[in-house]
This record gives sequence, structure tokens and C-alpha cells, in this order.
Amino acid sequence: MLAKIRSSPWTDLCIKPAELRLDPTLTCGQAFRWRLTGAGEYTCALWDYAIDLKQTPTSIHYRVLGQLPTAHVDVAEALRDYFQLHISFDSLCDSWAQADADFTRLRQTHMGVRTLRQPVVETLLVFIASSNNNIKRISMLANRLSEHYGQAIETEKGVFHTFPSLARLNSDPQIAETLSRLGFGYRAKYYANTVRALCAEHSDPEQFLLGLRTAPLSEARAQLLKLSGVGPKVADCVCLMALDKTDAVPVDTHIWQVAQRRYVSRILDSKQGPEMLKLLPTDHQNKAMQLARQLKSTKAPNAKTYQVAQQLFVHLFGKYAGWAQGLLFSGDLGHETKPSKRKNQQTAANKESKMRLRSTK
Repeated sequence: MLAKIRSSPWTDLCIKPAELRLDPTLTCGQAFRWRLTGAGEYTCALWDYAIDLKQTPTSIHYRVLGQLPTAHVDVAEALRDYFQLHISFDSLCDSWAQADADFTRLRQTHMGVRTLRQPVVETLLVFIASSNNNIKRISMLANRLSEHYGQAIETEKGVFHTFPSLARLNSDPQIAETLSRLGFGYRAKYYANTVRALCAEHSDPEQFLLGLRTAPLSEARAQLLKLSGVGPKVADCVCLMALDKTDAVPVDTHIWQVAQRRYVSRILDSKQGPEMLKLLPTDHQNKAMQLARQLKSTKAPNAKTYQVAQQLFVHLFGKYAGWAQGLLFSGDLGHETKPSKRKNQQTAANKESKMRLRSTK
């Protein structure tokens, strides 16, 4: 049964574009269910509400298009928490620019690209689908999961579905078969195993996952790695985007290449290295040099060098290294410098394959 339509007026979140822009924040591979529904407008079902967001030249506005009877949160506060608006993106860019002056440019060309604080169950399950996948297909799978198991909210912009709870998923005795029919392929068994394990081992599995927000990064990562379909990069994406681990740095092949191109070669250069590291504390300078040497001869990340690359980002960018990586990821998607005419002709065809997620298992 569809929830009753009930729209509210637009309300200003009072946040400048320099601190938050909906595109690319909602489109760069963090969240997968926001739907473009108008000029600068994005809509999604969250917290039992159908929420509409609108980018204006000066701020972000929101309104509620509909809700379920169970809806009870303060939407404005929930959105401020979701976008982590208490953290100054501009101040972080100032800090990161001490290690990489190019952040001065990135803050202009990719201003307002924030790391989200998302519902933990949705983040976990959606990123399980991210392995060897792309943004378009992950979004399709996330929406299919919501449409089949979630609750529908009818609005003036169409029907939006909530993301299902673990209990709802666990109530399907044939979940693996259902997800296979929905197009999840080999990932269907990962979902079934993870849902069953969490519901069998914890009386309140969602609360267990939320409890990892207060655990150290190493413990949260270790708990996630016990789950089917979760490798190091998926675990780090969940830690960064749902569990408050701002120093979690997911490293896939793309970010690995960014690290090699932007940092390893520059740090080890006799002229560029000292200039790049001069504003960092001495112990961080020495550690960054040591880590860069370890990474220099490695062509692709492995279990050991994955951690080395993470440490390099943390020593360069500090507590919010995960946020810095997110901005680098977004900015580097358009890295081509003066591409040839032939490359320009291929851009549209190659864009989706280029946007491989940092979360690949």
C-alpha cells in the first residue's frame, strides 16, 4: 500500500555552495539512490520520508514530498548530519593544501564535494554490490533491492522506495534466489550470507553496526571483514561513509594510480619532495618519504601495500584523509589534460567505465 502524499514547502538549509554541492556529492559514487528529478533537484526516500533537495546559486533547499506513518525524525537535523555540515570543507582544503598545493585548485573546480554520513545498513549492502561494478549498475541494483523489499512512498514526482531493514531481508527464506532473479548474480549469495549472519549473531543487528561508530577503525574494519562479500576496500568505504572513520582511505586501482602519479614520484623527487613536504611536521615528512619508497616499485596494490598507501594518505592529510581521498577521486575523474579530438569523441562511451569505484573489493 502506498504512503499518502504530503508535500511541505521548500526550506533553506543555509549552506553555501563552497561547502556543499549536490552534484557531484550525490553522484560521485557514495550514494546510489538519489534520483535527478528536476533542474538541480534530487529526490530519495530516507528515514521513511521522500526528501527533495534543490541546488540554488547560494544554498541548498529541501522539502518533504511524502512520508510513511512511522516517520518521526527532524528532517533538517537529519540532513545536516547526513551531509556532516558541522565540518568545514573550506577549512579542510586549507589544511590539505599544506601537503598538496593543488587542493587550492580542486576546492574551486570541485567545490563542495563532501563525504556523506549514510545509514549503515544501506551503505554496507550497497557497497557489497560495488565490487567490479560501476555507478550506473550499482544504482540499478540498489533501486531494485529497495523496490522489492522496501516500502513505497507516493509523491508528486513519482513513487520512491525506502531501503529495506535487515529484518525485512531476513524474512525472505529464498533471499539468494530472489536477488538472483533481480540481477544480482554471484553477489546474491553474499547478501544472503551477510544478512543471515548478522541476524543470527545479534539480537539487534542494525544497532550492532551502528555501535561500530564508536569503535576504533581497526576493530570496525575487522568486524566488517567477517561478512560475506566484504573485502578491505568495501570495509573502508563503509567505515568512511557510515561509521565516522574519517581517516579510513579506500584504495582501488584508480586511487592507487593517483597516489603514484601525484605523490610517490613527487615526494621522492629531490626538488619537489622537500617543497611539497616542508609544511608538514618533521616526523610526518620522514614517514611520508619512507612510505613513498615502499610504494615506488609496486605496480598494483596488494594486502601489504594497500595499508602502506593508506598510511601515506594519512600522513599527508591527517585525520580527514578519507575526505581528501574523496575529493581527489572526484577531481581525478576529469584528469585528462587537453585530450585529443578522438578521445573527446570517446568520452561519453568511456565515462561510465572510467568511474570505477574506490570501493572495488
